[in-house]
Amino acid sequence: MDDECLLCDPDRADAYFPRRKVWEDDLWRLSVVEAGPIAGFAHLEPHRHIPYLTDLDGPEAATLGEVLARVTRALRDATGSDKVYVYVFGDHTPHLHFNLAPHQAGDALRGGPGLLDPSHPDLDASLHDEAASKIGQALEGVAGQA
Repeated sequence: MDDECLLCDPDRADAYFPRRKVWEDDLWRLSVVEAGPIAGFAHLEPHRHIPYLTDLDGPEAATLGEVLARVTRALRDATGSDKVYVYVFGDHTPHLHFNLAPHQAGDALRGGPGLLDPSHPDLDASLHDEAASKIGQALEGVAGQA
């Protein structure tokens, strides 16, 4: 627990966002935001203080896929949405949390290119190639390689 971390104090986080906890297990909690343009918008976060996705380890890492699938199915089914977008940003709150946004045609969400600043130019193809090569090299020897 980090005494300065908002998400390490769930009651304070619930009041701040405003949201309410709807599910938890020993490792994870799911809270639904009760304001804004999207019904069912939720935060999935570990109880343990894990700053960023790149710091994910231990039992949280081992259970993330199953938990994420379970809670996004519940959000989709409960809201009648077509899909659930999963966003991970950590600029303002350095405690791993997944923003889960149920989406159906005509709602306030814009997926895909709408997340990007349309005035920003595309990068040179060589930068994309270099990044892909370096990522592949970093993952050499990891099971499931392409």
